[in-house]
Amino acid sequence: MLYLYGLQLVRVQAEQAQDGRGDLGGLHQGPDDVAVSQAGQHHQDGHVAVLRVIPAVSAPRSVERKDSGGAERARGYGAKPPGGSALSSWTPRRVLDAAIAMEWRPHGAIEVLADDYRLIRYPDWALDPVLPAAHVTRSRTGRTQRPADEIIDEVAARVRRWGLHGVAWWVSSATQPPDTEKTLRARGGKQIDAVQILARELSGGLPDLDVPADVRIELVADERTFRAASMVTVRGWGRKEPTGAALAREFAEVIRSHQTWSSFRVVAMIGQQPASSGGCTLRGEVAQLWGAVTLREYRRRGSYRAVLAERLRLAREHGAALALVKGRVETSGPILLRAGFADYGQERCYWLSI
Repeated sequence: MLYLYGLQLVRVQAEQAQDGRGDLGGLHQGPDDVAVSQAGQHHQDGHVAVLRVIPAVSAPRSVERKDSGGAERARGYGAKPPGGSALSSWTPRRVLDAAIAMEWRPHGAIEVLADDYRLIRYPDWALDPVLPAAHVTRSRTGRTQRPADEIIDEVAARVRRWGLHGVAWWVSSATQPPDTEKTLRARGGKQIDAVQILARELSGGLPDLDVPADVRIELVADERTFRAASMVTVRGWGRKEPTGAALAREFAEVIRSHQTWSSFRVVAMIGQQPASSGGCTLRGEVAQLWGAVTLREYRRRGSYRAVLAERLRLAREHGAALALVKGRVETSGPILLRAGFADYGQERCYWLSI
C-alpha cells in the first residue's frame, strides 16, 4: 500500500490482517499544499488500492438540490414532454461514462482508489446534514472479481479506522458485483438518497425557463458576488461557517477557474438579496452542473430556473455540447425534466452502519 502525504511518498507495510490488505487507518488530514497528483500503486492480492489527500477543489459537489416547491413544479416549460427528449448524438453509454466522472474532490478529502471501488472521506468543513463523512461513490468488478461481502468488509474496516460509525454507499445499474445493493440491504443498509442522471444536448437551442422579471442573475467574478454565492451555499446546505483562510483559498480558486473557464458559478438575486446559486464545470464537450441550492425563504420564486438558464447559456457559449447533472428525484429532478433533460437512470444511496 502506498500513501501520498505531504510531499513524501511513503510505503506502508500491509497490516497482518486476515484479508492481507494495507491499513489506511491513522492518516490525518494533510496540509494545504500536499502534493498528490502522481499517486503510486502497490498490488496486494491482485487488486490495487491508492490513497490520496486532495490538495484543492478539483470538482465541486455534483448533486443539484432545489429552489422550488409545488407551485413551480406544476408549471411546464416550452413544448417538451415530461421526461425530456432523447439525445441524438450522445449514446446512453457516453452519457453514463461522463456521469461517472462527476465526482466531488474537495480540499482536504482522503480518497481511496481500489481496483473495485472508490471510497472518500470528506473533510469536516464540507459536511452538512445530508452529507455523511464517508462515501463509496462507485464500485466495479476488478481483476480479482471479489464478492460483494468481501468488498463491504474491507470498506467497513477502513471506515472504522477513521473513527466513523457508518458509510454511505452509492449504487446504480452499473454497480458491480451486481448483488451489491441486495447485499447492502441484507446487512442492514437503509436507502437515504436517490438522484437521477439527467442530460440535455445544447446544440438544438436552449429551453425557455420563464425566469421572473424580478430575478437577476450574476456571474461570480469578484469578491462581492463570491461572498453572496458562498452565503447561499453555506446556509442552503447547512454547513458550518468557513474560516477566513478557507474563504480566501476558495475565492482564489474560483477566480482562477473563471479566468480559464474550467468552471464557474452564478448567483441569483431577488431585489438586493442573494437567493440561489449553482456551479458548472466544463470538461471538453460536457458541462457538469453542480451544487445548486436556494434559500428557503426564496423558494418558488424562480431563482433556481434563473441559475439553471444562465449556466446552460454560458456553458454553450464556451463550447459545451452536453449539459449533465445529477438531480434529486423529489426536488430539482422534475424541473430539469420539464426543461428538456433526458433521464438516464437513477443512483441510490444506502447508509450502512459500521
